[in-house]
Amino acid sequence: MPGFIVLSVLALGMWMAGASAADRVDINRADAQALQQGLAMVGPSRAEAIVAYRRQHGPFHRAEDLAQVKGIGPTIVERNRQRITTGDMGLPADPVPGSVPVRSVPRR
Repeated sequence: MPGFIVLSVLALGMWMAGASAADRVDINRADAQALQQGLAMVGPSRAEAIVAYRRQHGPFHRAEDLAQVKGIGPTIVERNRQRITTGDMGLPADPVPGSVPVRSVPRR
């Protein structure tokens, strides 16, 4: 019985950690629909503007950079600060859908 309780607590903790990570929106990789659904005060036109700005100017380095997009001001950035992430800057900002990074395998 104590083992069951420990497993239950661990499962709950993992679920909560996953839910927290799922609430965040990577503004460097999310498509317009994901931006619209994940960010407050961002509708279809603002979401498209974010994607267009990102394609033209490259990835966002911090949440504040989002305010450079026409129609996005400091109020929207502050309202969404806890939801915004810029992801892993080592990866490409707009990966090709379905692409898988390939690592070379050393030959023996």
